[in-house]
Amino acid sequence: MVTRINKRSKTIRQKHIMKNVNKHTRAGKNGKTIYCPECNTPNKVYHFNWSAITCEGCTQMIGKYFFSLHPRQYRSNQGRSPIRTEQNYKAIGVLLVIAWTAGIILLTMKLL
Repeated sequence: MVTRINKRSKTIRQKHIMKNVNKHTRAGKNGKTIYCPECNTPNKVYHFNWSAITCEGCTQMIGKYFFSLHPRQYRSNQGRSPIRTEQNYKAIGVLLVIAWTAGIILLTMKLL
């Protein structure tokens, strides 16, 4: 995780850096979880003495350097949660009802 501070607005931004497996990646004593680039399925490995491995999720043979060390966030769900979108839809619905009623009031005032 990288922390950046914007000097003008004085805001702090934290961002995950997506790292792929490279020649310096080590598994360690407890192993390391790597994520498939195709299906984002976690795979546990205990050494990197291989050039390609079959993913457990999609059963495709994938090269070592294509796996990532963090799960990928796809653009469709990046930074969004289902609760937040439901709240947004409710707020839009309320605003539409208010605008509709204001339109009806204006029409009735014009007719009078």
